[in-house]
Amino acid sequence: MLQRLLAARFKLVLHRASKVLPANVLEVDKNGSKLEKAEGGDSDTNTSTGTAGRVTIEAKNTNMDLFAQVLARKMDLPVVNQTGLSGIFNFKLHWTPDTLSLSQQTADDVSIYAALQEQLGLRLRSAKAPVEVLVIDHVEKPSAN
Repeated sequence: MLQRLLAARFKLVLHRASKVLPANVLEVDKNGSKLEKAEGGDSDTNTSTGTAGRVTIEAKNTNMDLFAQVLARKMDLPVVNQTGLSGIFNFKLHWTPDTLSLSQQTADDVSIYAALQEQLGLRLRSAKAPVEVLVIDHVEKPSAN
């Protein structure tokens, strides 16, 4: 709907393409996945930021591609799913962003990298990977009416 509005108002024409960019690659950890297979139903993924910036992702009936998209919103780089895991899963992930000051941190705080490994049996690694991008082919300044 938004794309149609932009196309009508600005004569916006775009397409999707794949480009190799710096990214975070999501993989299964060497000790294996700890994810719980879901029985099915509606997909529901909630992200919340609690006290002092601590983040929780609660996912129900979520596949790894969707999880990578949700995780990318909290990261500096795109997240590309290369877990090889198919199906849908239920899980919770809790971590503390690196931006939290030392005075705010507690012994329970854990980085996204440690949280993925300890809680889900997954890991993130930096790499160049194919990432889907939007390419603007044409846009016009709207006429003043």
